[in-house]
Amino acid sequence: MPNPAILVAIADLFFLSKITTALEAQGCTVRVAVQVQQVTKEAVDQTPSLVILDLGIATMDPVHLIQEVRRIPQLKNLPILCYTNHTQVPEWDEKLRDNYIKVVPNSYISSNISNIVGIINLF
Repeated sequence: MPNPAILVAIADLFFLSKITTALEAQGCTVRVAVQVQQVTKEAVDQTPSLVILDLGIATMDPVHLIQEVRRIPQLKNLPILCYTNHTQVPEWDEKLRDNYIKVVPNSYISSNISNIVGIINLF
């Protein structure tokens, strides 16, 4: 997959910087959004290969965000990689049942950061 576009919705600046640096090193184009309207606009405008979403982001309700994204026909099957604290993964898995959503613990992102592009193949 040549130069995939990745849309990230992450509030933690350290983690955002870490992920952005890793993605850019892998040849990805990275867009950042922290409001529901920004995410949906960027997703429509850029047609990303993947969205990485922090489920603990305070500036948006992740369930509402995903509902908004799924209402847009061309984004119905957009892969969304969500991460949260490992203890909350089962709860979020239950809330976000969707074939194009994966919920993983924060540690999964950190341990696979050098091959984030390979994560797209999970979907």
